[in-house]
Order: sequence, then structure tokens, then C-alpha cells
Amino acid sequence: MQHEEKDLIVRQFRFSHRQIDALPPLDQGAASTTMEYSDTEVVGLKLAVGKSGRKYFYHRYRFRGVKRMMKLGEYPSLSVADARQMVHENKRQLAHDQNPADERKRVRSVPTLGEFAKEHYLPYAQQHKRSWQDDESKLRREIGAAMGKIPLPEITTRDVMQLHAAINKKLSASTANRYLALLSRLFSLAIQWGYLERNPVKGVKKYKEADPRHRYLTGEELTRFLEALDVEAGKTTANALKLLLLTGVRKMELFSLPWSEVDLDQGSIRLLYTKNGRSRMVSLNSVAHELLKKIHAEAVPGCPWVFPARVGNGHLVDVRKPLARAMARAELNDLRPHDLRRSFASLAVNAGVDIYQVKDLLGHSSVAVTQRAYAHLQQDTLRTASEVVGKTVEDAWKKAA
Repeated sequence: MQHEEKDLIVRQFRFSHRQIDALPPLDQGAASTTMEYSDTEVVGLKLAVGKSGRKYFYHRYRFRGVKRMMKLGEYPSLSVADARQMVHENKRQLAHDQNPADERKRVRSVPTLGEFAKEHYLPYAQQHKRSWQDDESKLRREIGAAMGKIPLPEITTRDVMQLHAAINKKLSASTANRYLALLSRLFSLAIQWGYLERNPVKGVKKYKEADPRHRYLTGEELTRFLEALDVEAGKTTANALKLLLLTGVRKMELFSLPWSEVDLDQGSIRLLYTKNGRSRMVSLNSVAHELLKKIHAEAVPGCPWVFPARVGNGHLVDVRKPLARAMARAELNDLRPHDLRRSFASLAVNAGVDIYQVKDLLGHSSVAVTQRAYAHLQQDTLRTASEVVGKTVEDAWKKAA
């Protein structure tokens, strides 16, 4: 009996890091797997020491008359002070007739933003959004790095504002606003599906976006850029950017092009999903046609994509890094993939191609869209045409004199 009382006293003490560090592993010949110690400062806080010497904090408590046990964490990763604080929080819940184990289970069932995006948002986007791979890239990179590991209900408006500001500083106001729109849609779906009560994007103001860009490659820039592409970009990316220049189609219309929609005999491609929601045929010029035949001859058998991703089974999505390297080598500034589409249009307009034909080449919904985007280029062509009239009038004037 005295031995049992002594053993009881030894196994109860005021937990401290010094004393816990000094506890020996449980004897290898012991019948049990762990030795349990009790904290005299916070009733219910326990420490289990195994035969390997590993130590874990537990909380033993009663809920509605039934004995319960909750594992808190491993020592020393979980400190004595934090373990005591966890027990105090559990007791606060017990005082309100709440089982701490149920609350922990509820919290752990709430997904982080990254988990929600992977398990819920992206599968939905694949079914309802043509540019879902753009979303996947944004969520995996900037958004994932900033808040991917945060549980959805813990993401604040301040978190969103900080990310919005960082992307604006790193990229542009318009790009930052696209990220904001993606987050707003993601959180709206989370509310609709019962994972969230409030959208943290609400109240975040969009940045004022710059006037429409007029950036396009001039003749000299075009030569330098094409030379740099062959050196700095991989073959797949270089070919994709060249075809943007040669066709004028939108980036994701081309990057997501499957071989099933390429007709090498007729020299055409069919874009299934365009910005205006309708499919359209694109007739290739001879240079684009020859390049596409070369790509086909070198394609990996069985790959469905004209421009496959470097890793995985998807298609090309992000070309920012190779484009930046090519720009640096060509000594070019402020060039984006969409500027290659503008370059195609500028070459056509400056060559005197009718604005209605340019509209069809670009797949615009109306000629008004084309005129708004390329009116500044059209003025040069109109001026040249006006010069023809002016020259005729001048010749007649001289004869009259």
C-alpha cells in the first residue's frame, strides 16, 4: 500500500520543461505501452511517455457523465503553456455543454482555401468555365502562396486586400482585378455550398485600370523578338508564341487547341470555345500552316494537345517566364502575350486590310469592337489613302495653273 501511494505521488507534479525533459522512457519490459503523468496545476492535463521516449499531452475529462480523452499534441512541439491553454479552452466549452472533441472535429472538417479550391471549386469550374486552367494557375501560384493554407472562415478582408495590392504592384491593376474577381466567385460558391457565411472580398475596391493598351511589335522589334524566342524559349512555347503572331487568335484559344480541331489538309483550325461563346474556323496563312505541320510531325504520339504542358497531361498555360527571357534578350519592355494578337492586327491594318476583314480575322463580335481597338492604327492607313486623293487633286491643280 505504501508503494502504491509513493507511485501515485511521483506520477503527479507541476509540469515544467525541465522536469518533463528529465522523465525517462517507459521500461521496455513494462506491460503497458505508456506511463501517464498528471499536471497538478491544471486538472485533467496529462502527459504520456512511451517506450521510445516520445511524450504526448492529453486532456482527460467527462462529458455528460462519460469519460473522454483528447490528444493535444507532442512535446516539445507543444509547450506546457500551450497545452494548459488548450485544456482551459476545452473547459470553457464544457461549461457551455459542448464536447471539445466535437468542436475539434467540426474545425478540422472546414477546408482551407487550397483544399476547397482543389476539391470543390476547380471540379465545378472545369464543367462551367472554359478558362478553368487559368483559374487553376492563379490558385496554385499567387493565391495559394498567400492564403492556400488558411481555413476558409479565417480569411479576412485584410488578407484579400493585401494580396490584391501585391499583385497590382507585381503585375498590373487589371491583373489584380482579375484575381479579385476569381476570389469573389470562389467565396460566393463557398457560401452557396454552406462552407462560409460571408464573402471577404465584399468591400474591396477594384483598382482603376489603365486605358486600353496599344502595344504591338514594330518591324525591327519583331525581328529581334523572333530571334530571341528561338534561343530563350523552349520549342513548344516558342512555337505557340509564333503562332499567336501568325494567327491573331487569343492566347487560351490557341494554347488549349487539340489536334482533333486541326485540319492540316485544308490549312485551318476550329476554335471550340471563344470569348463570345461561339466556335469559329480560322484559315491559316501559308507560314502558319507550314509551322503547324512541322509541329505535328514532331508531336508526341497520343498527346491530344498541340501545345502540351511541360509537366502533367494538360496543355500550355503560363508563358510568363520564357516570354520575359526573350524580352530581355531582345531588349524589349512591357510585352504581354495579348500584344502578339495586337501585333497581328496592326500588321494587317497597316497593310491596308479592310477593317471588316480584320474583324473576321480577330473573331470580334462586331466591327465596332475592332474600330475601338485599332482606330489609332486605321488613321495611318486612312491618311495614306487620303494622300492618293490629295496627289490627284494637286496634279489637276497644277495643270489648271
